[in-house]
Amino acid sequence: MEKISSIAIYNLKHQSILPILVAAAVLLITPVLFGVSRLDSTEAAVPLELFVSLIGIVLLTPVFEPEQDEAIHDVAASKYVRTNWIYCIRTVCSVLFILVFIGAFAAYLWLRQCDVTIWLYLGTIANAVFLGALGMMTAALTNNTVIAYMIPLMYYALNYGAGTKLGNYFLFSMQIPDFTPKLWLGITGGLLIVGALISKRIE
Repeated sequence: MEKISSIAIYNLKHQSILPILVAAAVLLITPVLFGVSRLDSTEAAVPLELFVSLIGIVLLTPVFEPEQDEAIHDVAASKYVRTNWIYCIRTVCSVLFILVFIGAFAAYLWLRQCDVTIWLYLGTIANAVFLGALGMMTAALTNNTVIAYMIPLMYYALNYGAGTKLGNYFLFSMQIPDFTPKLWLGITGGLLIVGALISKRIE
């Protein structure tokens, strides 16, 4: 546990600060872009799905980024802790930040007298994890973080054009409201994360 906590703290200081700051900035900007006072549950889903869920891309996509530099990869590979464990620790930390940040924003909405339910909270997490997992899997397969950011953003944009035609993979379903797609998004996101970590293990 001591090794795990020291690795987590090191990564927090040296690799995760920028993604965390960007994710926090997204949350701070959201009330400026959307009205967030006295919203019913369907209205509250708008800022949560359209903007807050984007923090998943910010926090999960760069999990593999430091080791894409060959020099850093060689140094990390020579350490007593396997690189795969470092990836797992980063992933867990990123998911925890997603949970905390979305929870903090949901609490803010509640303080603004919005009708925020546990289903809105869980649905936003499902969105964030799915989008971030798309980026994470792309990063694992391409070893290119720029491309990894583009894929989930392209899928996000696709939702504006295709809408409900995406079925259970429609990102904005809570505005209909329909919460069934969130189960599919959450499960698929989890599987993509596991797949990305396995892919890096057998690389």
